[in-house]
Amino acid sequence: MAERKAILKFRSLMSPANRVLFLTWLLFGMYYLNRFNYSPVIPLLRAELEISNAWAGGLMAFFFIAYTIFQLPAGQLSDHFGPRKILTAGAFISITGNIIFSQGTGFAMLAAGQLINGMGQALGWSSAIKMVVNWFPKARRGTAIGFFITCVTAGSSAGIRLSGFLGDHLGWRSSFIIPPLMMAATVLIFWIFVRDTPSERGLPNFEDETDLEKQIDSDPKSGLYAVLTNRVLWIVALVYFFFVYVQFGCLVWLPSFLKESYAMSVDRASTIASLVLLPGMFASPLTGFLSDYYFGGRRKPLLLIGLIVLSGAALVLSFRINIAFAAVLLAVLGLMLLMPDILLAAFPSDIMSRKLTGTAMGFLATFTSIAGIITTPLSGKIVDLFNSYRALFLSFAIMALISAVLALFINEKKFHKGEKEA
Repeated sequence: MAERKAILKFRSLMSPANRVLFLTWLLFGMYYLNRFNYSPVIPLLRAELEISNAWAGGLMAFFFIAYTIFQLPAGQLSDHFGPRKILTAGAFISITGNIIFSQGTGFAMLAAGQLINGMGQALGWSSAIKMVVNWFPKARRGTAIGFFITCVTAGSSAGIRLSGFLGDHLGWRSSFIIPPLMMAATVLIFWIFVRDTPSERGLPNFEDETDLEKQIDSDPKSGLYAVLTNRVLWIVALVYFFFVYVQFGCLVWLPSFLKESYAMSVDRASTIASLVLLPGMFASPLTGFLSDYYFGGRRKPLLLIGLIVLSGAALVLSFRINIAFAAVLLAVLGLMLLMPDILLAAFPSDIMSRKLTGTAMGFLATFTSIAGIITTPLSGKIVDLFNSYRALFLSFAIMALISAVLALFINEKKFHKGEKEA
């Protein structure tokens, strides 16, 4: 009865849980504002530095190198110290990297800025997911994560739009000065009002995963070993890898695709690219809700649908089509770039409970980061090699299809170490 009352209290619009969800949403949206400020100004950067698309993609790869290295440690840190401290530290490191990048006059300094930004950004994802999982019961986990992940759409869209506007009117360096200042104000508010768990606000923690948590506590192996030896997580990680290859590749190269394929200005291309992502604002919470309430917590059916539609949309975009039809397909693409993300992000806590959510999410994020390292320069190289974006979108279609095939092997009946039936 006490558990039920706690859940009902957490459902109210102005509940402590929803306030934490909103402030975490706001802060992590700022993370993306300071991550996707690069792609709109690639043409401006290329013109000033006289570099190829491959080299421009290589600069972004430096970001993902650091992002990859620190993913698993970031997840462990969030499990050990709590997500609030790690999210805050990551924000300030990201701010520092952006400011350094804004002052770069050569490739080395720009690469250093990207490395530092990647380090800070790596601390955000696992910690943010753990924060959401801490504050919501298992029965509402998919819905809460669905609402939270709308910040990825909002932050990416706003980051692309703001950076394109600033780059066209104030120069590309302003795109790496103004977003960090906005992030600094947000992280201070977050630090003041957010706590790691309900108990820190005098509320009961949820006990809906007690048996699984006891099983983990009694296991002689370390939490990290339990994560690394879980077969289901390995399959999810591979699915995530191929999906994020497409997701990051599209988000980074979409403004350049619009500018060069349809003769647009940087400002207009960034505007359209930002609008493409907005439908995901509605898809994210709906996907989470459906997986919780209509699929009984099962993520796989919707995941397969999302990946197959993503592959089809990318395939059609590989043909020469007019801008009106392309806009419709890009809207579909924007939806599908978010829908699988919500479902994949729910698996770590589904499989390993709240106790190891950070470590498990850090494990998955390591794979997504490797995908980011590969997709940015390789996508640029594909564009340079074929002198068009048709081959690029064809490669995205193939990667999305591979992800869908791998998703068929996810066994949702199994969790912790893949031994006990759910």
